[in-house]
Amino acid sequence: MVRSRFVCLLVFPLVAAMAAELPAQTAPPESTARERFNQVFVKVIVPVTARTPKQDGPVVESWVAKQLKKQGVSEYFAITDWVPVCDGLLADDVIDNDVWDGRLAGEHVYCPIGGDIPERKNGRVLVQLRGWLPTGVETNIRLADEPGSRAVRPVQRYAGEDPKSGKPDMRLPYVAVLIAPPPYAGLMSHVDGDSVE
Repeated sequence: MVRSRFVCLLVFPLVAAMAAELPAQTAPPESTARERFNQVFVKVIVPVTARTPKQDGPVVESWVAKQLKKQGVSEYFAITDWVPVCDGLLADDVIDNDVWDGRLAGEHVYCPIGGDIPERKNGRVLVQLRGWLPTGVETNIRLADEPGSRAVRPVQRYAGEDPKSGKPDMRLPYVAVLIAPPPYAGLMSHVDGDSVE
């Protein structure tokens, strides 16, 4: 028994030394560029109107509710959960920027919405969402490209319209945008808007 322990004590350092001499395997070529970009999430919120009666939907976070109240919206409901928007800056990225199919209560009330991130520069990110009406409207939201940045903006009838100029059409939805940290090791970051104030 003492002899077997002695042999193990001699063999283990020998095996460890041989393993140290072997070349290290390189990790599979994952896109490290993906880990550099912050994730962008959007949530679509609809004001309650005769055309869009109140429905059950995903939770509306308290910071979104505060922003809606500041913008004069008293009754609303979320029609999407937090949906990631891909920007196509990565050649190997699968781009599926369908944000919402336009249905409320099983009927097509709006046209489908698609999202895009056409620009990231100077520490800012531009988030675009298009759709809603047959003629098409879009919203452009520019904010700091850092985790925790967030905004709630109304959809405007004309692209590029300043949301502060004039009163928004209260029949059109609002868009909440949240910037989250880049994904690490293939894991999605959890989005919890209430923890960021």
